[in-house]
Amino acid sequence: MQNDIYFVQLFDLYKGLLTENQRGIFYSHYCLDLSLAEIAEENGVKRQSVMDAIKKVKEKLIEYESVLGLKDKFDAIAALGNRLLPEDKRALEEIIGL
Repeated sequence: MQNDIYFVQLFDLYKGLLTENQRGIFYSHYCLDLSLAEIAEENGVKRQSVMDAIKKVKEKLIEYESVLGLKDKFDAIAALGNRLLPEDKRALEEIIGL
């Protein structure tokens, strides 16, 4: 489950770098909780193709994070934010919003 949350977080950050088909399959499986068989039927492909596509998306997400490190940066900012005083947190939220 923790691993799934990690990939959903990466997907949220890097989905714009994926193809439309990759986004659709990953979203259907992890966000809509559709089974591989349901996604395969919906897309007119075999279940194995869906499994391969999800594996490929995960590999790409890991690669993007290793190069760009956005999740690590957001996590570091959030950790700093938790140490701020309440009045400082508003300023941090404004910075993150930019």
